[in-house]
Amino acid sequence: MTEPAPSPPSTRRTVLELIKRNGPQTVAQLSEALDLTGPAVRRHLETLEAEGLVAQTTRAIGRGRPAHLYALTEAGHDLFPRNYDQLASQLLDAVACQLGEEGVERMFAHRQRILAERYAGRTSGRELPELAGELAAIQDENGYMAEWQPAGERRFMVREHNCAIAKVAGAHPSACAYELALFRQLAGPGVEVDRVAHMQAGDLECAYVLRSRVEAKASQANGEAGPDGNGGRAGGHDQGR
Repeated sequence: MTEPAPSPPSTRRTVLELIKRNGPQTVAQLSEALDLTGPAVRRHLETLEAEGLVAQTTRAIGRGRPAHLYALTEAGHDLFPRNYDQLASQLLDAVACQLGEEGVERMFAHRQRILAERYAGRTSGRELPELAGELAAIQDENGYMAEWQPAGERRFMVREHNCAIAKVAGAHPSACAYELALFRQLAGPGVEVDRVAHMQAGDLECAYVLRSRVEAKASQANGEAGPDGNGGRAGGHDQGR
């Protein structure tokens, strides 16, 4: 009984794996490895190029014409496991061992300063809805699966459905405090930011409510409910004050 040919998606995955293992490949090399015709391989490569996973390059081989090769893009490399979180945790553990928790705090504080400088131009001077949208976009770009939505009158919520630093935060909870501090720094002095849900506290997501600091103080003075519904800040979720 003849074994069925691999489906196009699995074939394209095999193409990516061959390039990952062996480096940039020509159509002829891939054709031989896959036992497919050149045109069939080119169709798979065209799809992968359109998806931004491979890119065509050229390389001189001997005295002949330069060969056309296909190499993985950064997005293509990202399809394969990269254990960054373990490395980050190990490095922070090493810092704690050598310099104590104070050293770890300095690392997080330095990261906060770098990120604040990087994103300040995207958040400075924004009105609340735009600010919430930009913070969500920044976090989404960084792997947090973030979105934003209105959360009442003149309040806006940024929700994160994934924690991109979960293992680091599990080992070093102060990482979450610096994430909140970064939000507050980017939001600016006129905006109050409260964390109202926190994955490390057992919630299904991390969520932040943004509102005008003037309106927040007026509400608290009048005894109105805060973001957590009890007239104050968001209880145990609001870390890093």
